[in-house]
Order: sequence, then C-alpha cells, then structure tokens
Amino acid sequence: MYLIQQNKRKFLFFIMLFGTIVLRAQTVLQFNSIDSLFKFAETNSATIKNGNQQSLLAKWTKIASVGNTINLKSPFAASWTDNTLLPVSYLPAEAFGGPTGALKEVSLGQQFVSAYNISPQIDIINPSAWARVKSATLNEQLTEANNLIAKKNLFESISASYHNIISLQQQINYLEQSATAADTILAVAKNKFYQGIIREQDMNNANINLLNIQDKLIQAKLALDQNYNNLKILCDVKPERSLKIIGSINSNSSTIVKPVASSLIEKQSQLQRAYLKSELNATRLASFSPTVSLIFNQTWQQNSNVGLLDANANKFTSQYFGVKLTVPFPLDVNRMSTNYTSKINYKISEINYAHSTLQNQLNNQQLDLEYQKANSTYTTAKRVSELKEMNYVKSVNQYNEGIISTDILLTAFTDKINAQLNYSAAFAVLKFAESKINLNNTIK
Repeated sequence: MYLIQQNKRKFLFFIMLFGTIVLRAQTVLQFNSIDSLFKFAETNSATIKNGNQQSLLAKWTKIASVGNTINLKSPFAASWTDNTLLPVSYLPAEAFGGPTGALKEVSLGQQFVSAYNISPQIDIINPSAWARVKSATLNEQLTEANNLIAKKNLFESISASYHNIISLQQQINYLEQSATAADTILAVAKNKFYQGIIREQDMNNANINLLNIQDKLIQAKLALDQNYNNLKILCDVKPERSLKIIGSINSNSSTIVKPVASSLIEKQSQLQRAYLKSELNATRLASFSPTVSLIFNQTWQQNSNVGLLDANANKFTSQYFGVKLTVPFPLDVNRMSTNYTSKINYKISEINYAHSTLQNQLNNQQLDLEYQKANSTYTTAKRVSELKEMNYVKSVNQYNEGIISTDILLTAFTDKINAQLNYSAAFAVLKFAESKINLNNTIK
C-alpha cells in the first residue's frame, strides 16, 4: 500500500512538472533569427493590421466609385391617407337642381387614398463619376505604397532592437566574466597590500575597477530590458509574455550585401502626384460637366370613401419615361473653393515628387555609405579586441611576477573591456546596416 501511494505521488509530481514546463513554453516567445521575428510582427503588429484595414477601405472606395458611374437609384414610396376633413368648393346650385345664380357647398375628393410610387434612375453620361474611378484606383495603389513604407519602417525598428539585444547579451557575458576577473584582481591586490608590496591607492584602484564593472553590468541589463520592452511594443506582445532572443555575435558572420536599389519613396510620391491630379480633374468635371440620366416613374393609387383596405376602391395607374439633364450651377462658391484647393495640393505634390526623386537616390547612397562605415568599424573593433585580450593576458602574468604595477594592469584590463564592448556595439551597427539594405531591396 505504501509503495502504491509513493508511485501516485511520483506520478502527480511529474504531471505537475510537465504542466509547468508547457505553461512556461506558452508564455515565452523565442526567436533565433530576425526573419522569424519579422514573420511574427507581420501577423501581430498593429501597424500591419491597420495597413490591411486601410487597403480594404481603399478597395471598397474603388468599388463604390465604379458603382457611382451609373448611380442607380430606385426609390420606393408608399402613403396611406385618411382625409378626415375634405376641402369644400362652391359650385353653381342650378347644377344640382337649385335656383339660378346661387352657390352650393360641395366637398370634393376621396377620404381614403393609398398611393405607391417607384422612380428608378440611372446615369448614362457622368464624366465626373468616371474620373472618380481613376482617382479611386490611384488611391488604392497609393495606400499599398504607404503600407509598404510603414512596414519597412517597422521592420527597421525591429531590426535595431533585435541586434541591440544580441549585442547587449554578449556585453553582459563579457562584463560578467570581467567582474569575476576584477574580483580576482582585487583579492590579489589586497594580498599584496597586506604583504606591503603595493600601496593602499593601488588596492583602492582595484576596488574602483570592480565597482565600475559591476555598474556597467547593471546598466547593460537595464538596457537589455528596455530593448525587449521596445520589441514588445513594436510587435504588440502582451506585457505578461516573455521574449527571448537567441543569437551570438560569433555566429553572425558578415554577408555579401547587394547595392541598394530601392525606389519606394519615389514611387509613393509619384502615386501621390497622380492621385491629386486625378482629384483635380474630377473636381473640375464636377463643377461644369452635365449628367445625363434615364428616368422612369410608376404610380399606383387607390381612392375610396369606405376605408383604406376597400376591395372596391377606385384604382388609377400612371407612369412616365424620359431623359434627365443635370447641369451644375457654374458660380457655386464651395465648388470654386474646392477647385482651388485641389489645384494647390497638386502643385505641392509636384514639388514633393521632384524632391523625393532626389531624396530616394541619396538615401540609397547613404545606406551604402553607412554599411561601408559600419563594416570598417566592425573589422577594426574585432581586431582591436583580440589584441587587447592578448595584452591583458600578458599583463596578468607580468603582474603576478611583480614586473608591472597595479595601475598598468588595471589599464590593460580597462582597455580589454572597452574593446570587447566596442566590438559588440560595432556588431549591432553592422548587422543593422545590413538589415536596412536588405529591407530596402526586398520591400518595394
């Protein structure tokens, strides 16, 4: 019996342990590449979701503009009237057998009147509506271009935080190792001080060195948390969920980067100019172009003095068919104001397009220059870090042998740490520059 109970406890323990592991896995989002993070953001980011809704809105605007080219209307009206007091008219009394020259009061009309009316109308010539179709089409294309720019900007921000996190993780690793080494240096310095080999100032400098390393470690961990929070905002991750980025600067070698060939900014500005030009054209047409419509009317009426639902009521039917011409009033102040506003907006778009063409080319050159600069800095920082590490190792050996002073050892130690941190930071800058070029070459 005791053995059975013990086996039950073990089984429950393993069930609880498995449940804890599964629950923790569900609350931690883990990414081991920038592309996996982009894929997650494309599904969850509010920026992407809003862009999809903007595209849907532009699509329905275009559908509505196509429908407005015929502007089909088919209003139906129905009325049921009870004339409780009919109008009175005065008619010659002799028509009713009365004396000549006298007038008789007579109530004319029907007390109960039921009327049904349908009046369909369809436009066959509507230049303004036709122009709106082109405008809506350009607006749909412009919305897609805006969404692509928003997506590129979002992914660039994600890339910056992602590579900062990898860099900071490596910096924390360096600083933790350095803190252990600094503590060892302090212990050796204390031992030498108590032996009367070094001064108290040397021991204090060793202690200051440890405190500085510990502070840098705290700052790096806080910066790491800040970048994780920034990623949560960009990717719309709930605060209670944890993010985990897996990567190392040693496992991310530099890749061959193609020259930047992005034209997205120029394309957006070009579409903006074309859209405003079509809006100007549509506004002008709406100010003076006539609209020709086919109209039809069918009316059914029932008159009775018995009731609204009288089966023996008098029934009348009328209908007509025709062509309707509508011409806008030429001196409409609101339309004139709209025309001038559209014209000014179009002129502004022409200026912006010329500027965007220049800006697009220079931005591409700037990205290439940023990459070259980052690559040079990274290569140098990596080599400097290797050399400073060699110098530090030799300085430690010389310090233990009493060849160099504590100050020289601490200087070599500080140089090594700074070189390692610079190397990690240079890696983040380089990978971010590569990512920006790739995003500009792929999102277009």
